[in-house]
Amino acid sequence: MSKRSTSLIGAAVTLALFQQAAVAQTQTTDRNEVEEVVVTGIRGSLRESVETKREASAIVDVISSEDMGKFPDKNAAESLSHVPGVNIDRQFGQGERVSIRGTDPALNRTLLNGQTVASADWFILDSPGRTFNYTLLAPEIVSSLEVYKSPEARIDEGSIGGTVILNTHRPLDLPESTLRTSLDYAYNDRAKEGKPNYSALYSWKNDADTFGVIVTALRSEEELERHGIETFSYPTASGAKMPTSVVPDGSAVFPNAINSALFKQDRTRTSGTIGLQLKPSDSFELNLNGLYVKAEYDNYNQSRYAFFGHNLSAPNVTRATVRDGLITSADFSNGLTLLDAISRRSEVETYAVDLKADWRGDGWSASGTIGTTEADGGTQQQYFLEYEGLGGFSYDIGKERASVTFANDPANPASMPGIGFGQSRQQPTHDEEQYVQADFTRDLGWGPINQLLVGVKYREHKTDQDSRLGNIAGSALAGQGLDDFAGGLTPGNMLDGADANSGLERWMTVDRGALENFVAGAPLVNPFTTPVTPLGVGVFTPFPNAMFNVEEEITSAYTQFNFTGAGFRGNLGLRYVMTDQSSSGFTGVGGGVFVPNSFSRDYNDWLPSFNFAMDVADDVVVRLSASRTMARANFADLASFLELDNTTNSGRGGNPNLDPYRASNFDLSAEWYLGNEGLLAVTLFYKDVRSFIVGQSSPEQQFDTNSGLTETFDVTRPRNGAGGEIQGSELTFQTSLWGDFGLQANYTYADGSTDEGLQIPFSSKHTINLTPYYDNGTINARLTYGWRSKYFREIGRNGVAVTTDEYAQLDAAFGWRLTENIELTAQILNMLDETHYEYAGEESRLLNLYKNGRRYFAGVRFSL
Repeated sequence: MSKRSTSLIGAAVTLALFQQAAVAQTQTTDRNEVEEVVVTGIRGSLRESVETKREASAIVDVISSEDMGKFPDKNAAESLSHVPGVNIDRQFGQGERVSIRGTDPALNRTLLNGQTVASADWFILDSPGRTFNYTLLAPEIVSSLEVYKSPEARIDEGSIGGTVILNTHRPLDLPESTLRTSLDYAYNDRAKEGKPNYSALYSWKNDADTFGVIVTALRSEEELERHGIETFSYPTASGAKMPTSVVPDGSAVFPNAINSALFKQDRTRTSGTIGLQLKPSDSFELNLNGLYVKAEYDNYNQSRYAFFGHNLSAPNVTRATVRDGLITSADFSNGLTLLDAISRRSEVETYAVDLKADWRGDGWSASGTIGTTEADGGTQQQYFLEYEGLGGFSYDIGKERASVTFANDPANPASMPGIGFGQSRQQPTHDEEQYVQADFTRDLGWGPINQLLVGVKYREHKTDQDSRLGNIAGSALAGQGLDDFAGGLTPGNMLDGADANSGLERWMTVDRGALENFVAGAPLVNPFTTPVTPLGVGVFTPFPNAMFNVEEEITSAYTQFNFTGAGFRGNLGLRYVMTDQSSSGFTGVGGGVFVPNSFSRDYNDWLPSFNFAMDVADDVVVRLSASRTMARANFADLASFLELDNTTNSGRGGNPNLDPYRASNFDLSAEWYLGNEGLLAVTLFYKDVRSFIVGQSSPEQQFDTNSGLTETFDVTRPRNGAGGEIQGSELTFQTSLWGDFGLQANYTYADGSTDEGLQIPFSSKHTINLTPYYDNGTINARLTYGWRSKYFREIGRNGVAVTTDEYAQLDAAFGWRLTENIELTAQILNMLDETHYEYAGEESRLLNLYKNGRRYFAGVRFSL
């Protein structure tokens, strides 16, 4: 029996059970198309959430907040993680990327007041994509977060999993002279540092309730510290020329490097919004909204490697133990030891401005919107030195464990007597969009069809990445070693909670100031010429491998009919989209010579959508939706760029001829309402994705900027693969238990793969959220537990399939309302100090193991 048949049979059985559980009764009600979870008072929010969900016609989840700072988490992604079908990624300890219903984060869209908000990443290894950086967004800025799991023709296209709409506050919706402020102190127990944070909101409107102004301001700072163990790939023993007398099985694999990684970051976010609302009459309204965010992500990463060498074999292995095809432990008589010290100055600046005018007449309404948004990010400056030494070592590795024992004491700076490589690099990114939109609505009396919506929109989007660098002249590195830059030993809690030994926990670090001063004052050379040519101090040469530009002109139009009748409601629509796309970059032609290239193409999409809801009984609502959706490839995937890693002889590049993802989607849900606060809901979903984009690696001849030679690199590029499917279910349950106690819970199952048998990135098969709570009006408390099963992450370096292991997060929040205006708050995030673990195909083949620490917050809120 096919999976699709099984799902349909399950749906039929579920609906039959729901119908027999309730008394049949039809209802006719005006419907709002949202399902709302209000987080300002847990008990009251549940009642409102149940009632709003009951009246909805689309499949939408919403988290809203009337009081600033009432979200249970510290950014919008962490709040969204409690919604059924939503997962987030926490590689750096905070929620950054959102996945919806088993899809890659890049296949979901984030809109601000229904419009694009430009986004830029801070990490130099994250090329520009279509994901939104949720660490930029403080919960206080928005009034609600809507997650549309079934599309409507009136909403912008571009998502396969779902669309998140962020709505900001409007002054005429708030009481006159509303003031809300908060102050808290954030502490990370791994960094052992704390910082104060504050926010404020003020809203004013005139006595006539026709004009209002709202402003918000926020500044937050948090010290992060991540301890990790990393490897890169698992080559074979025969490929590394290990003696057969030591390793008879040449197909056995081993980690080509094991490193202890110390990552420190100071995240500072300053943001503000302004909103002007003019409503001189019921027939006209004007809204001007502005958002500005400046976030600093300066970070310092140090990685100490037991490395088998760059382009070196490993004949110096003297002992090895092989289990299930993995060399779990080995001794080396001599090996290369590296210490990479990389200081990065990273800043992300984002703004968005839009103006919307609304006209309302007798049975009609119209609106026009114009706006612009820009973001600048990337790494403004990177300082890099690689210290090196030689000596014997042994290692032992397995699932969530690793140890390295060095013949030379890692705590002694003399173990790194030289510097083999140094570089200064800048890699800024830019993202922008301008748009204009017109919408018209007309009331109708065509039987059940009561409303017609039509609209057009034009968007221009540009994304580019620049890159420039210079290698430090060999003469400047001569005679330098770790002794000249020693910054003290690693923190005393290094890798606490991880299964590691002292060789990975205790080693001499590099002083950050000494590193930056040396690199900033060192003479640079151009590595692309043979021989290298001098550039001077602080003078860079373009790095064409990492430079690209992608531009899109998108024209869309839609028609949508809303309908309602005795006990049913819904909408039927069609959206047409025309995309003109161009990309440019550089192609290496050998000898360090790069020539510019450019590509252009266009394509069209017709995207129908249908949403239907019926009250089949007094307490039972059934919903059905069907749609066709599309999602464009990531900008970096579309670019004609190529970026190489000379340490591992690997690289990645783009493909400007990629087609977008296209999918047909079907949803079926049933909801049984249990009193005023209780709900039991089941949703089934199925996505037939016709064109997955997958990464494929192959050998290419490329120029090595370290050696100055053309060498063989393993390069991964995206391509359009075969189709695939994602199917699953969501189960939601919430109820009051006894007294002031209650429970919210949901479970999501998502099963997806391509027709080629490849896994879908970021898709966990199982996700569980449990939230027991207490709220008596004065004291409120909640304990939130979230768990997701393992998921395929990406094709990493050297074509390695990266899998992230199961992850659990336990958080707690407490509030005590001292007066009507003052509330004390406290939160603990990541109470379990969970391990973020990634592996290469099999669990015993460690790739990345990270410990991010617990986060503590204590503060006070004041409101008028």
